[in-house]
Order: sequence, then C-alpha cells, then structure tokens
Amino acid sequence: QAKKDNKKNSKQRKDFVFHKLSTSTSNMGKGGKGKGGGKGKGKARPPEPEGPPDAIEVIGKALHVVEDELVVECTNGRVPHFNARIFTEDKEEIGKIDDVFGPINAFCFTMKATEGVKLDSFKKGKKLYIDTQKLLPMQRFLPQAPGGGKGKGGKGKGKGKGKDKGKGKGKGKSKGKGK
Repeated sequence: QAKKDNKKNSKQRKDFVFHKLSTSTSNMGKGGKGKGGGKGKGKARPPEPEGPPDAIEVIGKALHVVEDELVVECTNGRVPHFNARIFTEDKEEIGKIDDVFGPINAFCFTMKATEGVKLDSFKKGKKLYIDTQKLLPMQRFLPQAPGGGKGKGGKGKGKGKGKDKGKGKGKGKSKGKGK
C-alpha cells in the first residue's frame, strides 16, 4: 500500500513540475524569429523618477489602517492612478496607491506604505498629497452621452457603392428553383 501511495505522489509531483515548466515565461518552443520579451506594442515606459515631484496637491485624508494598508478618503475631484506615489505635505514619499474602491461620488483608496513608514503614525483626518501629473479627470469614468461629438462611433451604417445597395438576399417569396 505504501509503495502505491509513493508512486501516486511522485506522479503528482512530476505533473506539478511539468505544469511549472509549461507556464514559465521562456520563449522556448514558440517559433518565430526570437524577438522575445513580453507582450504589447510600442516602447517600454521609462522608469518613474525617484525624486519629489514638481507640484503636489491634496488627494485625501487618512481614515484607518486595514491589513498593512492605509484607507484614505479621496477629497480631490479627480481620480488617482494606480501605483501613484503618495506624499506628506513636505513632499516626503510615504507610499503608493494600491486599490481604488467605493461609489463614484465618494470613493476611497488604499495605500501601501514604503519601507520604514509606520502606518499607525497617521492620525484620522491627516491630509495626504499626490503628484498633480498622476490624476485623471472624473469624466473619464462616467458614462458618455450617446452620439457625443468626438470619436469614430455614431456615424451609422454605410450602404456602400455596390450593385445591391444593401437590399439583402432573398427574404421574399421564391419563384421556382434556382433563380
């Protein structure tokens, strides 16, 4: 019985190793010209600057700590980027935005602290700041009015210049076979 269990466990381990190998990110066995390196188009973004930003503005006020993250009530009229850096009033980086949640008219976000920052030191109501370049307008998250000006949509269905002028195929009564 013990040998049977051992064989079963070793087979499961082999399956696990195979699964780990088959889901790796290597380009082995994919064919092509070996360009490698990830998905997406265009150039990679340059790394975010390390120093303090040129301008900051109030993004919200601290509420409380939950599971090693600080919950912040957003008081700004714009929406912050994910992973945007959060600062104190004197432009000292204290963390990054992790998640945005809540209703659109009163949303909150969570902030993960940078190393060495104690979240318990933030009292309820303390103002937090963000780089002004890391905010998006609220209109981007609201439903757009139908037939709105810009964009490619809302132009209707074109008929084209072909013979049929969009009359479709035989929905009427058929008269005999073939034609």
